[in-house]
Amino acid sequence: MSPARHRTEPSDVRIPAELAGPVEVALARSADQIPGPHALPGGSRYEVKWDGYRVVIVRRGDQARLWTRSRHDISDRFPDIVAAAAQQIPLEVVLDGELVILGADGRLSFDALQQRLVTSPAKARGKAVELPASYAAFDVLAAEGVDLRTQRWTVRRNRLEHLARDWRPPLQITPVTSHFDEAREWFEVLPAAMGVEGLVAKEAATRYSPGRRDAWIKVNSVGVAVFDELPSGTYGQVSNGSRGA
Repeated sequence: MSPARHRTEPSDVRIPAELAGPVEVALARSADQIPGPHALPGGSRYEVKWDGYRVVIVRRGDQARLWTRSRHDISDRFPDIVAAAAQQIPLEVVLDGELVILGADGRLSFDALQQRLVTSPAKARGKAVELPASYAAFDVLAAEGVDLRTQRWTVRRNRLEHLARDWRPPLQITPVTSHFDEAREWFEVLPAAMGVEGLVAKEAATRYSPGRRDAWIKVNSVGVAVFDELPSGTYGQVSNGSRGA
């Protein structure tokens, strides 16, 4: 009888150790003004700032794992998202995004999300039926096991859009625009309409910088202003919590 041959499992390959989970995420610094379209290197790109919970999805082997910004594995609290990720996200992919829940009124509900977080694993499936969650991806850190963090934001965004072409709920991609007027409309309308917190502005030419607050700017929906250069001393206090960016 010939000796057994070693079969390489998908979980044996590729994702760099620092992306296998938990994952250190890039952070945003607070500002009270929306950067103008040319204020950031490579041009400004604007995304909605979800009222959700920052989570990295690591898809490898036969499973998907959900890691919070504070380095906790919450996969057993969100079996609905885990199942969707395992079915729809290719192997050796790492995504950055937010868990969100829409309430009965069509607005984002952080309270409902907290209920999911504190539910015991034994009751998680029932809670998922009662309060279904969604995952809104806004970045891809690895694909086919290749670390993409050294690539420009524009390259990563194109790769994310390619990955998301055939996604179905509860997976979705965070909308983005390069048009300042559209971004300002989001900022003025969506907080009241959907409960989003504001905007995140990103440098189109930036690389992904784990743990650093040097390329993303978050603006909460309290007033709006514009600047075309980055003046010193314009940034407010940055939250150390795990909610959002």
